[in-house]
Amino acid sequence: MTFITSHPFIEMVRKIERTGQHTVEEKYELELYEDSIRSTSQYYRLNDVFDVSYRFTSESFGFLYLHTNRGVISFMIKEDPRSFVEEYKKLI
Repeated sequence: MTFITSHPFIEMVRKIERTGQHTVEEKYELELYEDSIRSTSQYYRLNDVFDVSYRFTSESFGFLYLHTNRGVISFMIKEDPRSFVEEYKKLI
């Protein structure tokens, strides 16, 4: 279970406080290992991942997609994930 690379992704969390509602951007890492891809709360075996792709919807952000046997899982990204995708493709 050797670590290969990681890529940052963000989650937008809505918080309600006494002063009002605020949206907070939380940053996490999507980690690629030789046998799996892991996020903060999920674990995907590489045998269950059919493809990894991405698309930028604006200049500010885009989405990294894991095409799995459980459906397509999306991660909001701000940085180009090309090197992450290339490392994944070397493993399959």
